[in-house]
Order: sequence, then C-alpha cells, then structure tokens
Amino acid sequence: MTRTLPLFSILGVFVAFGLSIAAAMSNAGWVFEYPLDDVYIHLAMAEQLAAGGYGVNAGEFASAASSPLYPVLLLPFAGTDLQAWLPLLWNLFGMGLAAWFWGRILILAGYAEDGLKPIGLIAAFLGPIALNMFGVAFTGMEHSLHTAASLAVIYGLLKLVKTDAMNIALLAGVFFASAMRLEGLALGLLAAVVVLRQKGLIPSLVTAVLSLLPVLIFVGALTSIGLDPLPESVQAKLVGEEDVNMPLMERVMGTHILNRQVPAGLMLHLTSIAVLLVTVIQLSQKKSAYLATASIGVTVFFACQAHLMFGQIGWMDRYEGYIWAVTAAGLMIVASGAQKWLPALAAIGVIAAGTVVYVNTWTHGFPWNIRAIYLQPHQSARFAQDYAQVNVAVNDLGLVAWQNENYVLDLWGLASAEARHIRQNAPVQGWAEPLTQRHDVPLAMIYDSWLTKAIGEDWVKLGELRLVISAGFLGDDHVSYYATSPEHVAPLLAALQDWVPTLPDGAYFEYDPGVE
Repeated sequence: MTRTLPLFSILGVFVAFGLSIAAAMSNAGWVFEYPLDDVYIHLAMAEQLAAGGYGVNAGEFASAASSPLYPVLLLPFAGTDLQAWLPLLWNLFGMGLAAWFWGRILILAGYAEDGLKPIGLIAAFLGPIALNMFGVAFTGMEHSLHTAASLAVIYGLLKLVKTDAMNIALLAGVFFASAMRLEGLALGLLAAVVVLRQKGLIPSLVTAVLSLLPVLIFVGALTSIGLDPLPESVQAKLVGEEDVNMPLMERVMGTHILNRQVPAGLMLHLTSIAVLLVTVIQLSQKKSAYLATASIGVTVFFACQAHLMFGQIGWMDRYEGYIWAVTAAGLMIVASGAQKWLPALAAIGVIAAGTVVYVNTWTHGFPWNIRAIYLQPHQSARFAQDYAQVNVAVNDLGLVAWQNENYVLDLWGLASAEARHIRQNAPVQGWAEPLTQRHDVPLAMIYDSWLTKAIGEDWVKLGELRLVISAGFLGDDHVSYYATSPEHVAPLLAALQDWVPTLPDGAYFEYDPGVE
C-alpha cells in the first residue's frame, strides 16, 4: 500500500487531465492552445529575460508576472516555438508531484493501514480529481507547481510531528511555495511556528528564512530596476477603481467576505472550520497521537483564512487550488486518528464538495476554453503581428505580446504601471489617448466593457471580432478594434481586408457601419 496510494492518485489525475484536454481540443478542431491568455504573458516575460530585460517590451521594465520563479522556468527555447510547450511540461510535472504528495500524506496519516485501506484507496484516486488538480494544470500557469510545493509542506510537517525529524520535503516546500506564488509565504511562516514548537529556535529560523528568501530576492530585484516591490500584475487585479483609497483592514475584511460569497470560497471557509473543530475535539481527548497532529490542523486553518483575506478565488479556479489541497489534506490528517466514520466522512466531504463546486467548470468551462482562446486572443495576435504589424494597445496581453517585435501597450496595467495607475484612480474619459500617442500606437484591440473610459475622442472604431458561439473563459465575447486616429484608418482597413478571410470557422469580424 505504500506505493499503491500515490500511484492511484497519479493515475486518477492524469486520466482526468487527458479526458479534459481531449474534449477541449476536439471542440477546437484539434488545435492546441493554453486555455488562458495569461500563460503567454509568462512566455513573453521569459523572452525578455533571455534578452536581458524584464517585462514584455524590449527596453522597458515591467512586472507583468506575479510569480517570482515561473518566468525563469520558461527560459529554455525562448524565441522559438518550442518554448510554447514548456508550460504544459511543467504543469504535468507539478500535477503529478502534487498527486504523489497527496498519496504520501494519506499513507503517513494512516490510510494505508488495515482499518482505513478502503477509504485510503478512494481518497487517493478521487481526491486529486475533487481537488481540481487536473483543472489547475489545464490552465498552464504556475499553480500546479505551487500546489505541489504546498502539499510538500504539509507532508513535511506531518513527517516532522510523527518522527521528530526535519526533512527535505518541508524545507524545499516552504522555499518553492514562496518562489512560485507570493501566497506561499503565509503557509511557510506558519510552518516555521510548528517547527519552533517541535524542534526549537534555530530550525524554525531556517524554515522562516527559506520561506522569506524567494520573496526578498524578488522584491529586491524589482526595486533594483525601479519597479514597485509588489508586481503590477498583482496590483492590477487586487485593486479596482472603486476601492483604491479604501483602508487596508477594511479592504482585507471585504476581501474575506467577497471570497466567502462564491462557492469555492465558501467551501474553503467551511472546510477550514471543520479542520479546526475536529482538531479541538481531538485535543480534548488528550491523546498523544492527536496532540502530534493538532499543530497541523491549526496551521491549515490559519493558512486558509489568510488566503481568504488576502488572496483571490476563481479566474478559472486556479488561485485557490493550492489552499484547497492544503485544507483537504489537513482535514484528512486530523480525522485519521478518530473512529472510522470520521475519516470516511472527511473523505466523502472532500470528494463531494470539490465535485459540486467545480463540476460546472469541468463540463461547461474546460471543454470550450482552448477553442475560445484560439478564436479570440490568438486571432487578434495574428492580426497585430502578421497583418497590421504596428504597435498595439490591448487589455488582453499575452498572445499579442509573445513573439511580437512591436510595442504592446497594456491598458489594463499588468505590464504598465502608468496605465494601471490612471485606470485605478478615477480616470477621465479618453485617458488612454495620451498613452497611445506617446508610444506611437495606431491600433487598439480592447474589451469595451472593461475600458469604456479609455476610448479616445479621436479613436475610430473599425469593428468587432466576434464568436459564433460564446463559450469558455474570456473577458468578453467580442473585441473592439480601433484606429487611434483617423490617419490610421486606411492602412488598418487594408490589413483587415487581408486578415478577415483567413479567420477560422467560429469567429467573424463585424465592421463598424461606415468604415468598411
């Protein structure tokens, strides 16, 4: 059983991943795209890193990636089409590693022993599926590696409290959790508290330093090139125009409330409370076995609450993946020492909750996302790079910026501190016009619903790229194309007339009246 549970976990999640990507590619006519445009932001960042820069435009620093390490992992083959396969390979690795740690946690928690074997087998196979590990990997982002590192922390803590020995899984986990995502810092510092109780001050300080080190290096690197210590990609998503001046504590508590109002956030909140309740009940029995795992239950509870206060939920269900895996693992651990009905209830609860929360994404989101990206951002990128061949302003940055030699102005602000600052601080109508003039940008391709106030007075709407069937995870079902001044209309229309006949089935361009 020591090998069976991890193998079951890996098997289950790879089967689910294979079915998901097959369904998505079938709906997309068997083309391959990542189902999120954000993946290509990291690929573009890696291109600039390889060229000695940091951002998406040559000679302009910008922190468009919130992960300290992920763009670095995408450096091989930068500037070639081979680079595009690296996110898939890293996510398959991260998904498999996360599933393996899930299986190892079940073994160490006692689910390979005679009385709990059936529960262990079911939890091993279905658990990673219900934890949406395959869905997180499907996005192509850094979150699978973050989930794997976070589960390594939990596995390392469990091994520590059971054997009283520091271990490489714990130390590597706290380092790579923070290196993959800034949210990993909370779990790493909470783990250091457990180490303090278990092993004393020096091992605790080592654990804390390893958790802090990637963040400190990242912040130091950003500030050394004149950027804010918090990446633009984080600031652009966390703060809207309506709450930019809100006091910090009010914003934090508001984030907690908003996160609890969505199904995944409520699931996390209730599961973390269940972890804490089971921990308290177990502690009341004053058995040494329960005392050993109680610190993990408390750690998991506070880590989950920290994410609800400071983190995000959603965006193709990727942001909460790591903490859902951590919280579920915590529940399985604290329930394992009780009567058999409690471990069974914990396993059933995790599997049922994850399935109910994510089944709609699995059936109505994932199957259509590759198609959606291929028909919208991919086609916009083709127009900008192969037909218009000019500087361009966008709010969906990735595919347009990747392998683009022309300047890309990010009006949403992930790659432009100036644009983000204007957008978030009560912008006036037409605020993007001075930016497009300064950067010599003839073409803008934006979601009107996102950037209504950005549209300049002299901009001329050329038309809209639309989908025949609106499905999948997109910012909007149509992209508006603008010439940023009348003088650019004629050459852009000529480029459109060459490009429109090449659009694949499922997408079409609707010219604005009077410009065709």
